[in-house]
Amino acid sequence: MNKSMKNIFIALLCFAVITGCKDERSDLGDKHFKNGEYKEAVKAYTEYLRLEPTHVKSLYNRGRAYEELGEYEKALADFNKVVKEDPLNTNAYLSITSDYYYRQQDYENTIFYAEKVLAQNENSVIAHTLKGKAYQKLGKLQEAMAAYNAAISVDKEYADAYLSRGLLRVHLNQISRACADFQMAASLGSDKAKAVSKKYC
Repeated sequence: MNKSMKNIFIALLCFAVITGCKDERSDLGDKHFKNGEYKEAVKAYTEYLRLEPTHVKSLYNRGRAYEELGEYEKALADFNKVVKEDPLNTNAYLSITSDYYYRQQDYENTIFYAEKVLAQNENSVIAHTLKGKAYQKLGKLQEAMAAYNAAISVDKEYADAYLSRGLLRVHLNQISRACADFQMAASLGSDKAKAVSKKYC
């Protein structure tokens, strides 16, 4: 083997070792996350991201791990990095919408980001439902009802949309229609709907 070929071989070998280590760290992060070991997951993803700082999957998964640890500001920072790298990443927008802004009771931004998701995927039942919940919290009940109806038209088996619409109908004193929604949500596996149904129906 001549000297130039030897150098190429060594370079390729080094690249393979580095790449292999990087992949192992990312896979290790996934393993820790699945096992509920969120601190360890964050550590593994962070080590990987030192080598690949714009790796979308690892940024998103680290953000999810931060969420599970209750570190919402760090989670938001990672989700924002994801959408900077991948502006069409609906999972990141949904996480920003539900796991950050709605949790923080920032309903205007919840609606803003839900609409960003819907601009990319008008059939996102989660975005429609979150939008409805945010409108309801803001007292915009007509808009909330329209959002819940849109969610149900997209997916007639999404329990949370029926539950949320039922709660709105209780607020509007439409008890019989609310009970029908609770019954549907309960049939789709919502334990909360069963409890609410006992209270109002």
